[in-house]
Amino acid sequence: MKKILSVLLAASVCASGFAGFAGCGGGEEEPLASMKSELARTYAERSIQLNDSVREKYWQDAVLFMYHYYPNFTTDASGDMSTAFAWPYTETVAASWRIATLSDGAKGQVSDYYKNLLDGFEYYRAFRTDYQVYCASRGTEIGMAAGDTYYDDNVWISREFLNAYEIFGDEKYLQSSEGVAKFVWSGWANDELGGIYWCEQKKNSRNTCSNAPAALLFARLYEATDDAEWLERAKRVYQWTYDTLRDPSDNVYWDNISNEGNIQTWKFTYNTGSMIAAGVKLYEITQDQSYLEQAKASAAGAFGYWFKDREGFDYKVIDSVNPWFNVLLFDAWVELYKYDPENVLVYIEAYEANLNHAYSMLSDGLMPSDWVNGWSKDEAGNPVISKANVLDMAANAENFGTLAYFYEYVKE
Repeated sequence: MKKILSVLLAASVCASGFAGFAGCGGGEEEPLASMKSELARTYAERSIQLNDSVREKYWQDAVLFMYHYYPNFTTDASGDMSTAFAWPYTETVAASWRIATLSDGAKGQVSDYYKNLLDGFEYYRAFRTDYQVYCASRGTEIGMAAGDTYYDDNVWISREFLNAYEIFGDEKYLQSSEGVAKFVWSGWANDELGGIYWCEQKKNSRNTCSNAPAALLFARLYEATDDAEWLERAKRVYQWTYDTLRDPSDNVYWDNISNEGNIQTWKFTYNTGSMIAAGVKLYEITQDQSYLEQAKASAAGAFGYWFKDREGFDYKVIDSVNPWFNVLLFDAWVELYKYDPENVLVYIEAYEANLNHAYSMLSDGLMPSDWVNGWSKDEAGNPVISKANVLDMAANAENFGTLAYFYEYVKE
């Protein structure tokens, strides 16, 4: 059945005019031919398909420009250019990175686009000399961006440079990753409360989103550089986040703490996911069992918090409508799987069911950000795509790429 599904999907992709697959015609080798798992291949095909839709609908290669919304609104000087901010732009890079991890053929196919996206970061680079820093808003010239700089935005950008270094082996990406990470560390509050601030210009809160992924980034930089200072920073940031922003009732993480010590108790999948992934990585580096046990506890807490029984569904339904938030939790579960396969497989299979349901609502080459309810509908019941943001659409591609990676390289 899985093989039939793969064949049918490939056929439907070719019939729809999707040119991303070299194997749809012309006799060229199909980029996923080396993949061993038929199920992984099916999910990889979906990832590539969704990624190519993002490239087609949002990307302007000649000027390295990414729209924020589809349909795009840009007519004249009074129109809305719908320019992607740094955060969603970074996710378009992450989606291509994930595809590059799936096979040599997939890497070869996506490399040019991937490298152009990496070059496009420079339009977000701030005009300053103290740190390599990226602004939330895109500038009109390379290296001339201005405006607010967020520590979490720069964590994600540093991460993508590090990912690119691991894919391509080019030292310039590692140097950029370290350079940006130094800026992130400069956001550590040297006061009694501690933690990394959220925004450089508005130092009024220390957020899980600027600390948890920084702990993971710093740990990975230690692995890449063997610089012990990165490991010490990783452990310090991780411990601060664990001690300050974890809800002890379920091991799920709150959003932020103000300078006055008031905790904002919102909970988002990506914050807990980032701490799980950081815990797994620190366990792998230090062999300190406490990191692994904390990651397991948060993984179970996240599943209980966000996955619920719902009438009409034969699987637990996710209660989070941000695919980017979700992929960071999913990626953390994939990393944790090898240390707790029996429990984590339950989480991943529920996640997979939600993804497959969402894919069944594909429209105009895009998958809805609301995986449960899908697109809004017109009076005739047809899907209405309005202001589909590139963050969600690129994250959908990464989600299927991560699922493919799990079945090809991780699952026993």
